[in-house]
Amino acid sequence: MRRLLAVVLLPVLIWLGIASQSAAEAPLCTLSPDFERQVLANDAIVGAAVYDLRTGSIWSGGHTGPFALHSVIKPPIAWAVLSDAYEAGRPLTKVHRDSLFYMVALSFNPDVSTLLSMIGGLQGLNDFYQRWGVPELIELSHRSRWGASRAQPVHLARLFAALAMSETVPDLAREHGFDLLRAVVDGHRWGATIPEQSLPGWESLIKTGNFTLPESAGGDAVAKIDPHDYLDRHTLLSDLYDVPTEARDDEGDTPLKQLASRDRVLVRMNSAAIWLTAPSQGSQPRYVVAIMQESFYTWVGSRKLQDFIGAILADAIVLREAGQWSDAPSHCIKRALS
Repeated sequence: MRRLLAVVLLPVLIWLGIASQSAAEAPLCTLSPDFERQVLANDAIVGAAVYDLRTGSIWSGGHTGPFALHSVIKPPIAWAVLSDAYEAGRPLTKVHRDSLFYMVALSFNPDVSTLLSMIGGLQGLNDFYQRWGVPELIELSHRSRWGASRAQPVHLARLFAALAMSETVPDLAREHGFDLLRAVVDGHRWGATIPEQSLPGWESLIKTGNFTLPESAGGDAVAKIDPHDYLDRHTLLSDLYDVPTEARDDEGDTPLKQLASRDRVLVRMNSAAIWLTAPSQGSQPRYVVAIMQESFYTWVGSRKLQDFIGAILADAIVLREAGQWSDAPSHCIKRALS
């Protein structure tokens, strides 16, 4: 009887481990020391998280952020719209289907407003954040611009874990959402690639967000800001979110504000991937990988960094799945953030 009870309760316990906000969290360097080495080697603000959906373990490292989400917010909006429709028993209209496809697959921005209006705007999306167990994102949401919403890498990993696994998402909504992510075009041309070929037969469903403040028309060199020029990383992160007009404020001079009268290249790029196991293993969601960065690299340079970080984390997952992974020494590399 006890054995039967244990078998019955096991899926519930696993789910509680996944859904719990207090899931076991560990430094990402214990999963992949190469990640911390790469963070140290670049003049970029990088943070990442890997979420094991079976055990509820989360590895996170680099800068905690928060970072701007931009187009990574589009899949959650799609899941919310789909959930709202399927829960109410309403068939999807042509407007629904077209807007969902163009918003997620082609990353068209006008469709965001159309779809948000169907769930009560940003407040409606916040209600889904609450249901999905990521209430921290409510406080980080911008009141008027969806693209300005922010998250820490751990928040982003937990959000996409909810999209992949939460029982509050109707099965049809999740299946439709996965198909939308599969339709993202041209080899994820909007940003990074998490290489699914690292595990043969596995599939990565990925969405990337990015934003660039362009170079000046004359092609003048843009001065770069060394993050270490900031004594307080919170000041740096706050300053990075200022748009140029806001940065012209006379109060509180900082290296970035000294460039306020000049055009500059600031690239924000982030990616969230849901890894599904091979069909022979049931094509079940198994890992979520989130990578977020802000830098003064070019867009191409930022994408190359995203791709490289994605490959490092994918390799770490491969080793773990093969049983060749073990915890790194307790003295693994840590980045000084001040």
